[in-house]
Amino acid sequence: MKKTLVPGVSAEARHRVVTENLVNFRKPDAPPVLATPWLLYVMETAAYNAIKPHLDPGEASVGTGFQFEHLAPTPAGDTVVATARVTAVDGARVTLELEARDSREVIARGTHVRAIIDKERFRRRLKKKQTGG
Repeated sequence: MKKTLVPGVSAEARHRVVTENLVNFRKPDAPPVLATPWLLYVMETAAYNAIKPHLDPGEASVGTGFQFEHLAPTPAGDTVVATARVTAVDGARVTLELEARDSREVIARGTHVRAIIDKERFRRRLKKKQTGG
């Protein structure tokens, strides 16, 4: 990882909410609002975007933990903007502060931890699991 990955580095992700992102898309009796897993996806994408430019060739980042609260509903047609800001870098462990907003208010806040990995080593480990070795 490059020395430029330091506290304060930030990025965002934007997502326009569509029908398939609503809770009632899979649970017809539920409210027609953005489902929490989709919100988490947008927030994780912001974290990924913050770290990616600071990785060396052959590296990637993977999520290892989340703590967040989904604070307000968002309807279809609105756009969610998630922001991630690095708060700590401890070896290969990166902690980020997250916030997501729709057009009216803050809809989520939390923290996320990502690990910087060597893609080839990770691929070998995964292959070992897949082949039972």
